[in-house]
Amino acid sequence: MSAFPADWAPGTWRISGSALDGGWLAIPSLADAAQQQAWIAENTALLREAWGDQWTVENEALVPLALQAALDRRRPDDALAFQLWPLTIAVCAFVHVAMGSVDAAEPMPGPGDGVLFDSAGLGQGVLSPRLIDADGAALVGYDAVFSFDGVVVVVSVEPTFADFLGVISPSIHAFMDGMELVDPEGTTRRASAPALLEAQPVNTWVDSLTAS
Repeated sequence: MSAFPADWAPGTWRISGSALDGGWLAIPSLADAAQQQAWIAENTALLREAWGDQWTVENEALVPLALQAALDRRRPDDALAFQLWPLTIAVCAFVHVAMGSVDAAEPMPGPGDGVLFDSAGLGQGVLSPRLIDADGAALVGYDAVFSFDGVVVVVSVEPTFADFLGVISPSIHAFMDGMELVDPEGTTRRASAPALLEAQPVNTWVDSLTAS
């Protein structure tokens, strides 16, 4: 997938999404160090207020570091990027939304690559797991890929601990349900059905990872 040219995407293709749950923090693109520090200070204060009595002395150091990591992890091709704080502790996750154009010959996910994911807003896509080993710890994430006749939307959840992924996945799935892609003519687009002939719609894929 290649990202949309900088002079093409804005004001033409538009991707939107909203979260009903709390704890979703939009990550801006800030190159200026002073702007970054102001953003970190502002959101540290917001989290301190939101957590109330659950805020600890350790959080005074950990939360600003996590917020700096959010700014550092925002990718150049992100149309949207979020840091999720589902709990009143300094544990978070990262979600990226990218869109771009694909060549007709570029392979798309097919049988064996994942499971069918049905988004109310985007249509049918493929949810593919991402497994990595980090210093002996198994981390799990996933990519949800939606194809729109030459345009692709990818929602990426960075690998994290499987139990934590189980906590945040319902909120992420609800977010994907509410996403919409609008073309330059103002038409809301629906993703083309992926080539997963043997798959059935599954919104609880992560349950198999966290089942004991």
